Amino acid sequence: MPVAGKKQYQSTTVRLPKKVYEKAKTVVSRTEGASSFNEFVVQAIEEKVRRLAEAEIDAAFAQMAHDPNYQHDSIALAKEFELSDWEALRSTDSPHEPSHIHAPKTRSR
Repeated sequence: MPVAGKKQYQSTTVRLPKKVYEKAKTVVSRTEGASSFNEFVVQAIEEKVRRLAEAEIDAAFAQMAHDPNYQHDSIALAKEFELSDWEALRSTDSPHEPSHIHAPKTRSR
């Protein structure tokens, strides 16, 4: 069983265009963003995976805009909370009392 917090690694071989490899090596040597070429590649892949996952989520949300069932359910849900939303809005319209009330100053003796 793996120890919690310890990363497991998988070795692989990657062929890169020479110019991409050289640029990446230069970036690694000039910046503190990654301590090694390997770390740089891992960070780049993690970032790309994160962006692709976000794009999938964004596409799913965009699809909801054209889904009549989702639209119907969304409108029904908004109507169910309409009264409580107005009550919450009205409660924030009243002026708030000061959070700190100063006592009158007294003369020192």
